[in-house]
Amino acid sequence: MNLFGHDKTVDASKTRRQQGMTLVEVMVASTLMVLVIGGVMVGNIVGMQQDQLVESMAGASDTSRNAVNLMLQDIRLAKGFYVGSYPGSNFTAIASGSTQQGNALMLYPVVNSTNQAVDTTQSILYYFDLSDSINNDGRLWRTSNVVGDTESGTIIASNLINTLYFTSENFQGTPQTVRTFKGVVHATLQFCEYQYPLTKVGSNYLYEYYRMDCRATPHLPDGP
Repeated sequence: MNLFGHDKTVDASKTRRQQGMTLVEVMVASTLMVLVIGGVMVGNIVGMQQDQLVESMAGASDTSRNAVNLMLQDIRLAKGFYVGSYPGSNFTAIASGSTQQGNALMLYPVVNSTNQAVDTTQSILYYFDLSDSINNDGRLWRTSNVVGDTESGTIIASNLINTLYFTSENFQGTPQTVRTFKGVVHATLQFCEYQYPLTKVGSNYLYEYYRMDCRATPHLPDGP
């Protein structure tokens, strides 16, 4: 005679736990696992792309800052300057009476010790190289024959676009036409940094722009 009742539900639940997961449960768990792994991978890829973008922007900012700092320092220390054209061989200053705007800037940082006149035999030349501007890769070169200058013949900025010229302006920002009375040197550096060059957007590539306007006045703006 059985004095205690027998709970068949408890036995069935115990048996089911011993048997493991059903096919439906395995499929659901696998699907969730795939979704989690996929989410982690997508998040990692997006993070890598954002990191590349930030590095590119930081690199462009560093490049532009270094280029501008060096150029502004040279302009401020100059005892005189000319704005002109430089096609790759000889510098030609813009004639008086014409708008003082060109792709090159000639700086004279040294004066003669005898009469304190500007020494035109020692100069620093900045010029925009437009030979590859069709590919959004204008370059700003710096050459120098100043004694002790070690930065001669170097590209200080690349991936430049749009307004690749120097302008001599008065204090109100108006371009000057008389080169005897020089004022402010104005140049715009607009950088073009390529992003993900294998990804085409329409007929062009995806890139970011970084623009810097810089103005500086030489130490003795009216010489030579």
